[in-house]
Amino acid sequence: MSAWWQSFFDDDYLHVWGTDRKERTAREVDALWTLLALQPGSRVLDAPCGYGRLSQPLAARGAHVLGVDQSASMIGHAERNRDGVGSDRLRYRQHDLRTPLDDGGFDTALNIYSSLGYGSEDDDLAILATLRRAVHKDGRVFVETMHRDVAVTYLAREVRPAERLSDGTLVIEQPRFDAVAGRVETVWYWSGPRGAGEKSASIRMYTITELVALMARAGLALVSAHQGCSPAPFKAEGPDMGGRVGLLARPA
Repeated sequence: MSAWWQSFFDDDYLHVWGTDRKERTAREVDALWTLLALQPGSRVLDAPCGYGRLSQPLAARGAHVLGVDQSASMIGHAERNRDGVGSDRLRYRQHDLRTPLDDGGFDTALNIYSSLGYGSEDDDLAILATLRRAVHKDGRVFVETMHRDVAVTYLAREVRPAERLSDGTLVIEQPRFDAVAGRVETVWYWSGPRGAGEKSASIRMYTITELVALMARAGLALVSAHQGCSPAPFKAEGPDMGGRVGLLARPA
């Protein structure tokens, strides 16, 4: 299986997916602070953290955050965009989450924005086990992701997502679903003032049932399911089958 994610997260990724996200980020930070009962001094693991989209504002509110990501480019960008938050509250580390961290005792571990399914099921099991080991016995793990039911619903309606960024760049996605492998094979194309390009990805699309079972194998017990990064309970209904899902769990 191609390790496509090892080179995916670069400057092009930041241009296409790292802009025009301020409103979404503000909503998610507010929701996570409430849902996870965070407070100044709470120890938070953001893994993977990407370019620090959530790590920095959570730390700015007073949480003590460790952001972890396998991409040196993402960690470098996050370090350059601390916006005045010092290393006493915000640390970053390049690390492959398939191997355990040498840090623990966190109140909360976050895995946000469809960061599972890149590799094999064993890879995802190892990542979840890393998160479970990182929190203390009364800690919480929160996983937010797309799920198979909503992905198939979109594809059945022949939805082809497109977005125009604030600088005029047009981004178009062309996904294809492999029902046997349970993977979405997708390509994003973009064109705009900064040039044109494309990126490909292969993502295992779990059902929510499969995700909960995988978390259980990693030693995590489900507490509640939510509408993405939101305190609202998840309901698989409507034209988007409930949309993205957030799964709150605790060490079993």
